[in-house]
Amino acid sequence: MEDKIKNFEFEIRTHVMYGEGKAAGLGDLLKAESFTNAAVIVDAAMTDNQYVKSALSGITSAKVSVFENPVAEPTYDFLDEFRKKFSGKHFDCVIGIGGGSTLDLAKGMATLLVNEGPAITYRGFPKLAVRPLPVIALPTTAGTGSEVTYNAVFTDSKEKRKMGINSKYNYPLHAVLDPLLTLSCPEKVTVSSGMDAMVHTLESFVSRNATIYSRMFSRQAFALLYGNLLKVLDEPGNVETRGRILLGSHFAGAALMNSGAGPAGAMSYPLGAVYKVPHGIAGAVFINKIVRFNVKHGYTEYEQLYDLLDGADASLSPQEKSAEFSKKIDELCAKLKVPQKLTTFGLTAKDIDFLNEQIFTGLKGAIDQNPVPMQREDMRIILEKMF
Repeated sequence: MEDKIKNFEFEIRTHVMYGEGKAAGLGDLLKAESFTNAAVIVDAAMTDNQYVKSALSGITSAKVSVFENPVAEPTYDFLDEFRKKFSGKHFDCVIGIGGGSTLDLAKGMATLLVNEGPAITYRGFPKLAVRPLPVIALPTTAGTGSEVTYNAVFTDSKEKRKMGINSKYNYPLHAVLDPLLTLSCPEKVTVSSGMDAMVHTLESFVSRNATIYSRMFSRQAFALLYGNLLKVLDEPGNVETRGRILLGSHFAGAALMNSGAGPAGAMSYPLGAVYKVPHGIAGAVFINKIVRFNVKHGYTEYEQLYDLLDGADASLSPQEKSAEFSKKIDELCAKLKVPQKLTTFGLTAKDIDFLNEQIFTGLKGAIDQNPVPMQREDMRIILEKMF
């Protein structure tokens, strides 16, 4: 007898366009929305990208002001400085073109351009007096899924914590998923962002808040990501491969938005905020350990993802499939050269207490979403083995 389907909700508020060449229609999109004055925030690495320039030059019905984002991990202090560039100007939409941080910056600016006060006052989940400007997101990396979520992550420099400006008004109005925008993504960023998407996929699938609906997205994301992440390093110019990873990242973001993060995602936050480890890699270094922990403690539902792998052995039991799946994630991390030791980032065993405290205070909610209960001592053991 099949398990009863539990009640659920699922939310996507973003109009999504996918396909090679879709970014070239940005001008038509603005015209259809009657936007006449657009603030465009572009990742510094993409400012001179010819395809980006071409897409922006195709905007004829609206005035366009371009602002370059030079940072990878924006802080609230940076938001306040960046906002000064917009002083005296009035816009009716914000366009973000870049990786997750640039898309988050676009969401942050969309809020701060119409709401007064320091950025830090909007930390967390603020009640906004004025609805943010509409945002159009064009991801140039395949990882965060920021183009389909309302979260915008920023770091509190004083407390060394990643928080954000998180409002359901911040869902991008449109997301343009064009694999051509990801072709220039260097190998290191491809791996970091791709593994960020993989973390989202695996943790959204096993989350206690996962539903039959969110798991459809998680499964499809995994099917798109796993093999193509192994392929893209050998074929970085393969548009089809890039597109599959981009779409997998998008599905993973939608799943995570609706099911919640897990331990690897939580553990990445202090690693990024304090030790400046790129977000995707900061989660990737933990994900295979979390999978292994869950399997060791009897979790068997990875079997559903194992069955999506080429050559999956249908004769294995759920326990055996989950164990084999854990090995496959280990292999993926090894092939993508994801660091397995925290010493790689300059940490020492003396940092364990600090990391554990950070994880189990402000981030315990994510820990509690793991399907296997995880205590401080469990996390300590995982961390100790990484030195």
